[in-house]
Amino acid sequence: MTAGLAPAFLLLKPATADAALLDSWTRAIEAAHGTILAASPPEDVEVLEKGTTHTGLLLARFAYAPDLETFWKSAKALAAALPKNSQAMSLPGLPFEGWPGHFVPTIATVDVPASENPRGYMLIEGTPGNEERMDQYRDTILPMLRERGGYYIAFELGGAIKVLHGEWTDMIIAISRWPDVSLAQDFWYSDRYQNVAIPIRTGHGRFDVQLTAGIAG
Repeated sequence: MTAGLAPAFLLLKPATADAALLDSWTRAIEAAHGTILAASPPEDVEVLEKGTTHTGLLLARFAYAPDLETFWKSAKALAAALPKNSQAMSLPGLPFEGWPGHFVPTIATVDVPASENPRGYMLIEGTPGNEERMDQYRDTILPMLRERGGYYIAFELGGAIKVLHGEWTDMIIAISRWPDVSLAQDFWYSDRYQNVAIPIRTGHGRFDVQLTAGIAG
């Protein structure tokens, strides 16, 4: 679902993660000219959706997909040392020019309010069900993102997601960026989301949702 010039993202979900593990990955990714957007142990990751598997989150951006592929080939030793049940995926980001005429909020179409706090990153993974209900759900939540300065940096329906490590059987990954974590929480815990949006999709898919503060934007 990309067009034009777009970055590539490495999503690492260590089942457990200490400072040494995250530091090793951070140094290796930065040496390969990747940008670390978030590097959080599980205790710094908030589970939003009931039933979500709680993990650490490391999110890195590479300028181009081949750069990510080259890095991963060099990271075999790091991957081999990951805790059991960890996962790693690569996926394309949305193009920097956005999707002209498309309803999904992107960096090119959202006015982001200034914030002195770290950016927030919300990770959504899952398998949607009833297409009509999911369309209603998206129509409900997308204006809510825009109102709070949130937008998607990745919105992939499965075709271009590559499982690099571990097992992953869902269909979608979406990553939204927020001016800060509090605005993402305001979206999630708002009356409209809890009492209008969630009932629309309840029973029509399975989703994991986690939120963490970032370290770069």
